[in-house]
Amino acid sequence: MHKLILLAASTLAITACTNSSYGPAENRSTESAGLIAARHLDVTGDAEMAGVLVQANGTVGRDLDLAGARVDSSTAVGGDLSAAGASVRFTGSVGGNAEIAAATTWLDADFGGDLDVAGARVTIDGRVAGRLQLHGARMNLKADFLGPVEVIGEGRDDGKRNRNGRAILAGSFAQGGFICATHVEFRNSARFAGELRVIASERPEGGPSGYSFELLDGRDCDQIDL
Repeated sequence: MHKLILLAASTLAITACTNSSYGPAENRSTESAGLIAARHLDVTGDAEMAGVLVQANGTVGRDLDLAGARVDSSTAVGGDLSAAGASVRFTGSVGGNAEIAAATTWLDADFGGDLDVAGARVTIDGRVAGRLQLHGARMNLKADFLGPVEVIGEGRDDGKRNRNGRAILAGSFAQGGFICATHVEFRNSARFAGELRVIASERPEGGPSGYSFELLDGRDCDQIDL
């Protein structure tokens, strides 16, 4: 019986979400951790949440840091956003810069600064005011990108025999940028301004007039000088 009580207490300690707050009311920050870390945020300072399953919604005045196997957030962030996990889904807004690292990433948000994403399957929708730096295997770019983009294909796309991924361009690209992947696809909805450089295994159909293209020719995208 004693062992069962200890086991139950240990399980409760692991699964319970612990919350702590610190700082004055005008700059109050919070930390949450647990197997399931889920809460509504109304924080004037920073917020940090960690767990296997992380669910965060609400408002954070400064920076938001999320880490878990599965991260799901719809939050208005005044400062910077950092999110990492096997799966990251984020909607809402970010006033500063954002860094996302996940095997599967789905973003539909208003990013006020730069956006840095690394993952296998990545979808970006919404608006990105600053620079985009993206490394991924299957990348779907549907957002309005106001700054230049740097898209680097890495890894295999759906198990196919390529090592530089696939990039689907479906959004608007106000300052052009650099796109490198085994396969690059221009969707009819895509709009471009500024200088665009594309490197791929073959020239994609469509695209803006006058863009720069060169063959990948056996190289790895992450080894090519911009």
